[in-house]
Amino acid sequence: VLLLTAMLTLGLTAGEKEFSKGSQYLTAQVGFNSYAMPFGANFEYALTENIGIGGTVMMQFWSEDWGFAGYNYGYSCTLITPSVEGAYHFVGLDADKLDVFAGAALGFSIYSVSWKDSWGGDSADTGSSSLYLSPFIGGRYYVSDKMAISAKLNFSAIGDFNGVGGTVGLTFRLK
Repeated sequence: VLLLTAMLTLGLTAGEKEFSKGSQYLTAQVGFNSYAMPFGANFEYALTENIGIGGTVMMQFWSEDWGFAGYNYGYSCTLITPSVEGAYHFVGLDADKLDVFAGAALGFSIYSVSWKDSWGGDSADTGSSSLYLSPFIGGRYYVSDKMAISAKLNFSAIGDFNGVGGTVGLTFRLK
C-alpha cells in the first residue's frame, strides 16, 4: 500500500501504452524474504485493457551444516511456489513509462527438508505443502518499448509461509 500511495502521490501512475489488451509479459525475478533468496519467473497475459492473468513459479534452496565433538549434522530445504495470478492495471492514469498494478495470487507451497547426520549416515526426508493466498501491489518502469524494471510487494496471510515479501526483476513484452 505504501508503494502504491507513494507512486500516486508522486504522480507516477500507469499509462495506456505500458499495458494493453492482448500483450504478453515475461518477468525474470528474484525475491527477498527471511529464508533465502528466491528466484523464478512470471508470465502475464493482458486479458482486457486493464486486467491481466498469468502465473508465477518461484524456487528457493537453503542449507546449514554443523559439527560438534566429531559428529556432523545439518539440513537442506527446498521451497517451490507455483501460483496463478490476476491483476488490475491502473491504465487510465497519466504517466509515461510506468505501469502500476494490484492483484492476488493463489498458489501451492511445496516444501521439503532433508536431515543428515554422521551418527548413522542416513538422512531423513520430510516436508509439507499447502495452498496460499497472497495479495500484491507492484509496478513496472519501461526503459524501452519491450523491456521494463519491475517490483512487486506481496502480503501472504493464508498458508504456511505468512508475512511480507517481494520481488524485483526484468520484464520483457513478448507481444
